[in-house]
Amino acid sequence: MPDATVGLLTVACGNSTLDCFRHDDAGRVRLDSAAPDAARLSTFLRERPLVRCVAVSVVPNGLQPLAALLLPMGVSLQQAGIDLPCPLPLAYETPHTLGADRWVAALAAYRRHGRAVVVDCGSATTVNLVEADGTFHGGAIAPGLRAFALGLAVATPALPAPRLDAAPSVPSRSSQAAVDTGVLIGWCGLVERLVADTLRAAAGPAQVVVTGGNAERLRRHTRLRADFVPDLLHEGLRLLAGGGA
Repeated sequence: MPDATVGLLTVACGNSTLDCFRHDDAGRVRLDSAAPDAARLSTFLRERPLVRCVAVSVVPNGLQPLAALLLPMGVSLQQAGIDLPCPLPLAYETPHTLGADRWVAALAAYRRHGRAVVVDCGSATTVNLVEADGTFHGGAIAPGLRAFALGLAVATPALPAPRLDAAPSVPSRSSQAAVDTGVLIGWCGLVERLVADTLRAAAGPAQVVVTGGNAERLRRHTRLRADFVPDLLHEGLRLLAGGGA
């Protein structure tokens, strides 16, 4: 059987980043999803022959610049949730509103662990449950870390802006440190509570799996015991492409 990962490009288009990953040589480029550098993207796409592109996007029309570059190369772009349906059973009341990124990550977590609680630390923080039989049960959508910080800055402009890579300190002895600590530990507490409630809702023991752009910040400050998988979305897209478990 041919190796489905040869010439396979997977792409995750989020609110801030267009993340392109080539599976046969682990080549990667990350660009601003709002205004991707077309020249840099074109150079990356032509570094090695591509056969197929499987992508997921939370941004309407966010994949158009990529599709325009792939078209003259004769490379098909298939989008999760549009060209490629969800292979998991969905216990979700409004599947038409379900972001494909949520079930793509759940697919990868399920293939790794079976029953899992999946935390994606992106522009939004999502916490989702996939059961032992592969059924996706949904979960929660909360502000991401940067949105959490921005909300404080907008509501209380007299306070200093939080430094997201600061070291939290309790008690904090300056306004800057207090804001840093409150935002970082407050966001971690939000995630921990959502995970705890989702674990209680599961039908049995579940593995917590964490991914997304702020996963490393969560890892540094959380009390969660979790499997941190930076490229969980790309794993799910590879599985969707038929690249095996």
